[in-house]
Amino acid sequence: MSDVSSFDPSLFLDATLDTPTERRNPLPVDEYVAVIGEISSRTWASKDGSKSGIALDVPLLIEIPAELQSDLNLPANLTVRDSIMLDLTPAGGIDNSQGKNSRLRLYREACDMNKPGDVFAPRKMQGTAVKVRIRHEPYQDMIQEKVAAVSRS
Repeated sequence: MSDVSSFDPSLFLDATLDTPTERRNPLPVDEYVAVIGEISSRTWASKDGSKSGIALDVPLLIEIPAELQSDLNLPANLTVRDSIMLDLTPAGGIDNSQGKNSRLRLYREACDMNKPGDVFAPRKMQGTAVKVRIRHEPYQDMIQEKVAAVSRS
């Protein structure tokens, strides 16, 4: 882990590098165990301004199997990010009606926090181990990793 306290952003702006920044190998399509990190929220808006809302950003620390570490030159752990776009009511609250917030429901079920009477807050999911399915999505002739599904580990 890097020591952020020793990094000086103002010096970095003039620092020179003589080696290229390289892309790492993508994780193969498969299921992995991950631990949910510190969840944050943000507002979003479509490029044309016709839609906007709130999203939860969910970092997932994935344990990389030893054979993939050696075969693909990957570290022991990788953080993959997922986003949950929230359905809101006209008053600005979470829409908890049937069929709404299905992605949030999947996370709640993966964390065993979606039962009647459960008191839930997104931060309660932090530190919970879940199973994630990674898929590949082409983007500008490159493969991007995406979280396709989450379930109980």
